Amino acid sequence: MERQLFWYKTSQSNPERHFWNFLVINEARELGQIRQKLYDNLGYIIEDKIIDRGKIKDSDLIYELFCLETTGSQLDFSKIYQGRVKRERRLHTRKNNNGWNNLIEQIYNGEFS
Repeated sequence: MERQLFWYKTSQSNPERHFWNFLVINEARELGQIRQKLYDNLGYIIEDKIIDRGKIKDSDLIYELFCLETTGSQLDFSKIYQGRVKRERRLHTRKNNNGWNNLIEQIYNGEFS
């Protein structure tokens, strides 16, 4: 498993809201720095919701899966992370947290790429 950042965004128009789902796989100290850069570049954060976090099986890497609800509709990922960044449709919003279970299991087992 390599260090990487995955994202997926959905939007609504009235009121204007953008829901950014992120999966960050990295070392613990890097996760905090990436999260701070996201905050700095997305503008006003309405809600920060952690979906899951944990250690990747048989690895020193940590993952964090979270959603940021914001008014910011654009991100310049070159200012956020210099490694692999990928838009990932599997990070679409779920109706409840149980809908994430299969994806979280893949992440934990190092099968998500």
